[in-house]
Amino acid sequence: MRSPPAAASVALVLAALLAQACAAPARTFRCPEHGGAPWRELTSDHFVLRTDLRAPEAAALVARLERLRAGVAATLLAPALGAPAAEDEARVEVIAFRTDQEYRPFAPDGAEGYYLRYAGGPPRIVLSGAIDRRQRALLAHELTHHYLAGALRRQPRWFAEGLAVYMESLGDDPGVRALHVGAPPADRLARARASPVPARELLAWDGAPGARSALDDYAASWLLVHWLAHRRPEAFADLERRLADGEAPARAWTAALPDLDPALPGALERLDRTLAEYARGPLEARRREADVPVAVGYFERAVAPVEVHAIRLALWQLGPRKGRAALEDEVREALVEDPAHPIALQFLSAMDKLDPAALARRSVAAHPDDPRAWTFLASALEGEAQAGAREAALRRAAELAPSNPAALHNLAQELLARGRSGEGLPFARRAAQIAPWSAPVLAGYAAVLSDLGRCGEAIPLQQRALDALPEREPAAARRELARGLDRYALQCQLARRLDDAGPAPRP
Repeated sequence: MRSPPAAASVALVLAALLAQACAAPARTFRCPEHGGAPWRELTSDHFVLRTDLRAPEAAALVARLERLRAGVAATLLAPALGAPAAEDEARVEVIAFRTDQEYRPFAPDGAEGYYLRYAGGPPRIVLSGAIDRRQRALLAHELTHHYLAGALRRQPRWFAEGLAVYMESLGDDPGVRALHVGAPPADRLARARASPVPARELLAWDGAPGARSALDDYAASWLLVHWLAHRRPEAFADLERRLADGEAPARAWTAALPDLDPALPGALERLDRTLAEYARGPLEARRREADVPVAVGYFERAVAPVEVHAIRLALWQLGPRKGRAALEDEVREALVEDPAHPIALQFLSAMDKLDPAALARRSVAAHPDDPRAWTFLASALEGEAQAGAREAALRRAAELAPSNPAALHNLAQELLARGRSGEGLPFARRAAQIAPWSAPVLAGYAAVLSDLGRCGEAIPLQQRALDALPEREPAAARRELARGLDRYALQCQLARRLDDAGPAPRP
């Protein structure tokens, strides 16, 4: 229970907030309520675009996204793969800032755009709405990752990144039936020639930081994929099918390309020489006919000013440091618009060391149909004494957002922690079906299966989680997933030994 001094503090803070104007004079951002550009949300078949672009530009962007997605799907769809089970389950969210000046405070250093696929919520692409050729290539690259995550049960890093780079040329504009893919990107080709990566090293690349620049690995991965697609297409298709079936990458490579078995003396060294010669020759693109939509339907609605602040707060830590004063201004402005907004109150609680449970209950009372409010409440209810209320809050969030993998994952993990993994299984399974690109969601599903004694199913899921882990993640995250994989392997070994020993003798 919150103490009286804290309660007084909240009252004073909220009273002060209501007296604030929306925009701080020193900031470039001005919210829509105070003369800034209005934000709009455009929902199409596969995307939710939130942007402050003008209406015609926003419509053109959502149409480009749908055409690009159709081009990626048509080009990648090998006959044996079938459509990804989860590709249409959750729309991809796209945040497009009207100008580069608005985008930069929320972008990692040097990023022309970025794709958040690690968190459990819907995948999110963030970029400047003034899209140039580099950003179009980025969209094609990241949509390839999104599509492959649902189509392939295993993705070695070289394959995933090489194929994503290979598809970047689709970004030039898939607005006609004839699509061209595989056009050599000049910077990647130059790097592949100047800094080749030995095939043996490339096949073992797991995305962890190393002595070599990751850009070298990207370029080498692209070159290997290009060579396979254009010189060994049947073997490449066989490799794709095997990865789609969940075959271990090393085994799939050897089966599809037996002449390049790493165990054969000189096989990979021969491949190195072949690739070096291939990089020096003319590299062709591939032309493919596909049904790319000419007209794209969408539903448009206005984004409330408080939700504009919520978007900015959600991205706050991804850009350069902006200082506490700027964060306080952003939170104040959001709370002027809505004193009970769950995202703003969560930030307020963390900033001012206020009782989160009291603020979360305030948010739930004002927004009983907002799953973010219930998730905030669940995170605020700590300890065994609050376990029942915490579970109830997570259940309500999952009910309100049945297609949000984060809500399902959170409930599954709570039930697992309380020794009820059987109840958590449907939620964990559903979350992994919707978000096969999320390492935490996949690992959470594996943990539930392991707790049920199904280690044989947990192992490939944990391997898939390792495949999905972004290369910039801390080494500790990779180690934790690897330890989980070791635990499941040991669990299966012990289970086999018990089975081999037979039933215990009767006393």
